[in-house]
Amino acid sequence: MQPLSGDDPAQIGQYRLRGRLGAGGMGQVYLAATPAGRPLALKVVRPELSHDQEFRARFQQEIQAARRVRGLYTAELVDADPDADPPWLATAYVQGLSLQQVLDSRGPLPEAVAFRLIAGVAEALQAIHAANVVHRDLKPSNVLLGPDGPRVIDFGIARALETSALTRTGEAMGTPQFMAPEQLQNLPVTPMIDVFALGSLAANAVVGRAPFGGGHPAAVYYRVLHEPPDLTGCPPRIRALIEPCLAKKPDDRPQVAQILQFCLEHTDVTDVPELTPAEVPYQPTGSVANHQAAPQAPTVTAGAAPQPPAVTPSRVVPPQPIINAVRLIYLGSLLTVGRVAITGIGALPPVRTALQRQGTVDGATVVVTVISGLIAAAIWLWMARQIKRGWDKTRIAAIVLFFFNTIGVFSSNAGGISNHVAFIFDLAEWGVGLLALVSLWDRRCKTYFAELSRARSFAMPVWPKKGTPQAGGPKHSRR
Repeated sequence: MQPLSGDDPAQIGQYRLRGRLGAGGMGQVYLAATPAGRPLALKVVRPELSHDQEFRARFQQEIQAARRVRGLYTAELVDADPDADPPWLATAYVQGLSLQQVLDSRGPLPEAVAFRLIAGVAEALQAIHAANVVHRDLKPSNVLLGPDGPRVIDFGIARALETSALTRTGEAMGTPQFMAPEQLQNLPVTPMIDVFALGSLAANAVVGRAPFGGGHPAAVYYRVLHEPPDLTGCPPRIRALIEPCLAKKPDDRPQVAQILQFCLEHTDVTDVPELTPAEVPYQPTGSVANHQAAPQAPTVTAGAAPQPPAVTPSRVVPPQPIINAVRLIYLGSLLTVGRVAITGIGALPPVRTALQRQGTVDGATVVVTVISGLIAAAIWLWMARQIKRGWDKTRIAAIVLFFFNTIGVFSSNAGGISNHVAFIFDLAEWGVGLLALVSLWDRRCKTYFAELSRARSFAMPVWPKKGTPQAGGPKHSRR
C-alpha cells in the first residue's frame, strides 16, 4: 500500500481513505474504512471515463446488476455512487495476492491446489451468472487468493468499460489470452465466454503459461480462433477438464455446474490444504490503520489487483524453417554471384581465346550469362526480403521461380552454354533453392504467414463505403 498523495481526497462518500492500493483498467483504487473501521476497497473512475455519459449510464446498470451477486468466492459490491463526480464503487476487501502474482513468484500450482482453485472460481461464476451478469474479463489478475480461498473480482465492470469512448475508437476490451472466439468475432456474449476464460486460467495455473501463447495480440487472436490449445505438461485429470472448456464453439463447452461436479469427482476439494502463507505470502487480517504490505509481495485487494505492467506487443517470432529459408536464399545469391564471377573470368582475353578454341563460349554468351546472373542474384535477395516482410504469396512465388530456375540450369548445360565449373555453381544454386523451397512449405511457415497477415489486417484502416456511416475504427465490443 502506498500513502495518499496531495492530490488524493481524504474521504469519498462516508468512507475515509487510508492509502493507495493500485490502479486498474477503470481507475484508482484506495484502501478505505467504514465509520466503524471495516476495511473496503474503493475504486474511483478515471476522469476521462467519468465525463463519458454513455459509460455513466452503463456503469449505473452494471452496478445494479452487481448488487445482486452473492457468493462466498466473490468480492461483493458494498456501496456505489454512479452519479458522483467522479463515480465510485466500494467492494469487500480481500487481503491476499492475485493468482497472477502467485504464478509469477511461485510458478505453477500443484494439481490438488489447482482443482480447489478451479472449483472456487467455478462457484464464483455460478453466483455471477445467477444474477444475469457475465464477467467478460476473467483472468489471473482478477482472481485473488485470500485466506479463505479464491475470490473473483471486477465482475460486470468490463461491460461498462466497453461503452467508453476508448473502446469506441478501436481499442479492444479484454485480455487476448483469455478471450473466447465469439468475443473476438463480435458474436453475442453468453456465460460460455467465462467458461472459456476459466479453461485458459486453469491451464495457465497448472502449466505456467497461457494455452494460446503470447506475442502480438493478432497472433494470439489467430491461435484462439484456429488452433488447438497447447496443454503440454498439463496433468491428465485437469487436462480432461480444460480441453472441453476451450472448445471453439460455445455449445461444446461444459456448464459451470458440470465443472464443479468434475472437480468433486476427481478430488475431494474439502481436504485440499489452503494456500498457506508459505505458498502465498499475505498478512493476517488486522486493523486498517496499521495495514502494511507483506514484505514478500505487494498486497492486492478486491477490485484493485495490480495489473501487469503495460508491455508493448512483441513482433511475431519467425519459426526456424523461415530462418533457414532466408539463410539458404542468401547462400543462393552468393552462389549466383560466384557463377557471374566465373563467367567474368571467362571473358578475359586469354581465357576467352582458349574457350573459343574449344567452341564452348562466345562473346554474346558471356554478356547474356553475366546479365542473367545479376538478375538472378537480385531475385534471390528480393525473395529474402519478401519472406522477412511476411508476404503471404512468397511460397507460390518461390515455386514459380524455382521452376524457371530448373529450366534455365539444365537447358544451359544441355546446350553447352555452361562450362564445367559454372555448371557446378549452377547445380549448387539449384540444390540450395530446393532446400529453401522445402523449408518454406513447412507447416509452421504457413502459421507464421497467416499470423503476420492477420496482424496487418488489424493495423490497416477500414474505409467506409459511399453511403454508409463512417466507422470509428475497428471495434471489439462484445455485447
